[in-house]
Amino acid sequence: MKRLLFIFTEVISYFFIVLFLYASVSKILDFKNFQVQIAQSPLLSSYAGMVSYLVIIIELMIVAILLFPKSRHIGLYYSLGIMSAFTMYIYLILEYSEFVPCSCGGILENMSWRTHFIFNAICVIILMIAICLSEAHRNQKAKKYISVVSVIVILSSLSVFLLYIKSENQLRKNNNFTRRYIPHVLKDEVRLNINYNSFYFIGQDKNNIYLGNTTAPLNLTIVKKDLQSFSKFRIPLDTKSHSFKSLRVTFQLPYYYIYDGTVPIIYKSSLNQADSLRTVSLNDMYFDQLNVISDTSFLFRSQSSKFKTFVIGTYQDHQFDLNYDILGTQDPGYIENDGLLISDFDKKNFLYLYYYKNEFTVVNNITHQQNKFKLISFNKKKKTETVKLPDGSNKIKNPLQQSVKNAAVYGNLLFVNSNSKATHDGIMQWNKASIIDMYKINQQYYSGSFLIPDSHGEKVKDMLVAGEYIYILIGNEIVKYHFAQPILDEFRR
Repeated sequence: MKRLLFIFTEVISYFFIVLFLYASVSKILDFKNFQVQIAQSPLLSSYAGMVSYLVIIIELMIVAILLFPKSRHIGLYYSLGIMSAFTMYIYLILEYSEFVPCSCGGILENMSWRTHFIFNAICVIILMIAICLSEAHRNQKAKKYISVVSVIVILSSLSVFLLYIKSENQLRKNNNFTRRYIPHVLKDEVRLNINYNSFYFIGQDKNNIYLGNTTAPLNLTIVKKDLQSFSKFRIPLDTKSHSFKSLRVTFQLPYYYIYDGTVPIIYKSSLNQADSLRTVSLNDMYFDQLNVISDTSFLFRSQSSKFKTFVIGTYQDHQFDLNYDILGTQDPGYIENDGLLISDFDKKNFLYLYYYKNEFTVVNNITHQQNKFKLISFNKKKKTETVKLPDGSNKIKNPLQQSVKNAAVYGNLLFVNSNSKATHDGIMQWNKASIIDMYKINQQYYSGSFLIPDSHGEKVKDMLVAGEYIYILIGNEIVKYHFAQPILDEFRR
């Protein structure tokens, strides 16, 4: 009988030698992919670098210990520890993760997560039995080794749980620039060819999407939300009346507004008033970005000649007010404070998303409460330097990296089309898709990222979120995607 028990423990030991050797070698042979997949784990994203090396080292160490008969019983304890940790990890994935990630290759590749959890749980039970038989064969006290087994299982499981808690806090609130890609976010793709690539979104209503055109600024394009048809509208503006340089249009139901901040004038009309434009502001202020808050109030960005930086202002009833506290005056220089001024769909909040500082400011239009939040993009803070050329002109010596291409706000979420490559982003992700990062606008919280595939080599130029759908301009097309459940859950949260 003792001989049979000894053979049983030997067979179990060799089984785990083969298991861990196979697992570690498969990870080493495809290490880059393994590290990227760990980075996409809903539980370990923030520690992908450390965990990817540590798992391989522990697995190989266990193999070495199990190979020698004198240390084999110790190897069984180590095996129990790591298998308990793996089992706890899969349990957290299945029960508490916002999404279940793709498999990590190796044995997992041919198993579902539920099947792998059962496999691991059986391995833990077998290891407990093997340890008990091995220690009994060595005439050890049952109370001692049963206590050790219990402590190992509890501590291994607890360590994974604590790592999960810490990783979540690190990823959501103090990110070290690791993205978590949420799989299967977009579905039901619909496309409409709009012939040109110079469009931008100016607004929406219940049935339509409204597009402006940078090369033909007086032409509005009205696209049905089902993308089955579109129509044109010509703005009745005499462009010879002023020296316009860059006319832009924005839309706030039921009016559209056309402006050029280099000329201090704002016009207003509706699509039903085809032949009339009303001047709502004349010679009041110069600006380069404009948001409509209501029929009589506007939010704009201007340049401060006093502080040599950008400043946010409000305009209402021919009176404007500049707020230097929002962007601050401590960092003079237009480049450092450059960014995008956007409002949410309900006009309850406006955001200023910095192009270079990896942060955004949210201001409530009602309470005027102001909050600053960070993006996950991480760059060492540096300032631009200029050099004087022999002809007397100045040139930027070290241009900053713009981290944001464009953005949209809907509900409590900010969608950022990022221009920054994260620590574990794969080449395919970066070269063949646009990366959209999501943040909550009422707290420091990174919600995750998703990919919008390139179209004929073109990347996302602009985007607009409308409830369950996201519309993007890419190349000569407007594309409509339906959000899958993970994003809809974020809206509800």
